[in-house]
Amino acid sequence: MSRKRMPGESRKNSILQAARRVFSQRGFEAAKTLDIARAAGVSEALVYRHFPSKLALYRAVLRALIREQDEMNARLGVQNQTCQGLVTALKAYFTFLITPDPAEKEAQQNFRLLLASLAGDGNYALLIYRRAQRIIGPTIQAALLDGRAKGDIQGESLAFENTSMFIEHVGIMMSAVSALPSGGTLYAEQGDALVRQAVWFCCRGIGMTDQAIATYFQS
Repeated sequence: MSRKRMPGESRKNSILQAARRVFSQRGFEAAKTLDIARAAGVSEALVYRHFPSKLALYRAVLRALIREQDEMNARLGVQNQTCQGLVTALKAYFTFLITPDPAEKEAQQNFRLLLASLAGDGNYALLIYRRAQRIIGPTIQAALLDGRAKGDIQGESLAFENTSMFIEHVGIMMSAVSALPSGGTLYAEQGDALVRQAVWFCCRGIGMTDQAIATYFQS
């Protein structure tokens, strides 16, 4: 079976995307360059022409991952260390997951790769989650403390590390469900209405008052 010829940079990007899928599913040790080549639709020799070893390819995947994670945090992360900042970030996060821009299909797939990793050896997911906690953890902690001091958050305190992970769990599953052929029909609402309910669900879990949520969601 003949393969379509692609420009050099396109082939390299195709190999990187295929490698990310294979590494996330099988881990570094179990992943084979032949499997990556097949997933990319190229020969194994061509993989080695662009990347001298499996380790070099893995490091290239991690560099791309780190760059994309930083870009995502700049766009969807908590920019204001208050409850208003939390609500604004959650609104942007769930909008991105539930009503995606077709141009960002690749970024959407990154969330589902986390599920593939968790079903495999988990190393890919652990790297993402641990790095995310180091980057955004202090900001979320500051926002939660500020909200409690102002009375926007009440009730039992939750560990800030757990807070961010619980929200991530909701988001990643909603992303996976929304990607199903009939995913939207599994929820009672769709679009903006579903985003609103997801934000309220998470904010109530944090202990944020209904008044604070309503105020900041509209701002």
